[in-house]
Amino acid sequence: MPAEYPAQHVLLRPLVMAIVVGAVCYQLALCLINTHLFPASRAMVGLAEAMLMLACLPLLLPRFLPGVVILASLTGATLLLLALFRGGLDIKGFRDVLIPLWFFWLGKNVGDVGLADRILKIAIAVVLVVGFYELFALESFTNFLDIFGYYVNIGSLEEITEYERDSRLQMNGIRPEDMGRTLLPWLLDNHRVSSVFLEPVSLGNFATLVVAWGLSKGRDEKGLMWLFVAAGITMMVLADSRFALLSVSLLVFVRVAFRGWMLYLPAAMPILVMGALVALGMFSGIGYSDTFIGRLVTSAWALMSFDTQMLLGADGGAWFPDQGYAHLLSSFGIVLVMGFWLTIWMMQMPDERAARFRCFAAIYISLILTISGTSLFAMKTSALLWFLFGAILADPARLPIPRHLRSGWAGWTGLATHRKEADA
Repeated sequence: MPAEYPAQHVLLRPLVMAIVVGAVCYQLALCLINTHLFPASRAMVGLAEAMLMLACLPLLLPRFLPGVVILASLTGATLLLLALFRGGLDIKGFRDVLIPLWFFWLGKNVGDVGLADRILKIAIAVVLVVGFYELFALESFTNFLDIFGYYVNIGSLEEITEYERDSRLQMNGIRPEDMGRTLLPWLLDNHRVSSVFLEPVSLGNFATLVVAWGLSKGRDEKGLMWLFVAAGITMMVLADSRFALLSVSLLVFVRVAFRGWMLYLPAAMPILVMGALVALGMFSGIGYSDTFIGRLVTSAWALMSFDTQMLLGADGGAWFPDQGYAHLLSSFGIVLVMGFWLTIWMMQMPDERAARFRCFAAIYISLILTISGTSLFAMKTSALLWFLFGAILADPARLPIPRHLRSGWAGWTGLATHRKEADA
């Protein structure tokens, strides 16, 4: 029987790091190409995402996860069935489901929390370096990266707009004068840093995930906890993210107050949040505005417009780009959505650290769906979230040692065993 080694062995670590950090930063690379070589396109974005996912295959194929394969099959069948009612196939729906499943599978097969820590540190370092460059040298940054032109070319922005003449950042890269910055307005101007994500919303989401990962650490990892929390708060301030401010505040409270069985309470959070949104829409009398509350109101109105057909995901005309819960239910149907959510909570967590991260991830998901329809599925943050979720289960796959490396592996493991015995 051939010898085996963990999938997170040093030979594969560079590949794992390149994939996950690449998933965080790939939009930056595409924007560079768009600015200095040739125009980008939506097809190019899809190709980049496909290449990152194909690069995962060496770590996915050695161990098929039956649960992931079954869930993917049921999802595909459901989306095909819904296509019959809608009169067309939703390709984006397949892509949105595949990214979480794919990167969870990758993280589960890697199963190394230490490696996940290292990958996250590298990603944070890259994000902060680019972010501070943008903060202190904005003109040079926008000359180097034509963010506005990139989003126009991939079809996310209209070419004709007054904003184009004022800034080469994304539309939300500058706070309006009448609104002003929320975090540290006395120190920073209305510019919102976007870093490698090209738009500040994703930087705020990334900051929230970094804090969630840090707060999941136990007392024996206080140094790492404070490192990740400090980095996340720094990025939150740079992006002036109101969503991250709310989310991080809630995560800190939960970390202090929740123990044991209480870590399961966020399982009910989506239902409670949707109930609160509907109540807000019915009784508040608040109108739409470009504020956090205003966006909550639009989510409430979207949910109040649902009928049975929309709830089952069979209405092909339903479209909710910025209302997450309405988008999720209308795109996949309540049956599939509830199936995914229950699957997350039925997983066996190996320790309290993993249980805490699942709790924090559930809070993040529940909150982001109140104000955004697509952010949860954006690869630049979604891939990281589900990779971390899989890795924290600490259940690595075992891969056969290549024949030409067996003697070296045997020598290394023998030396490691000898050292352990000597230390004992």
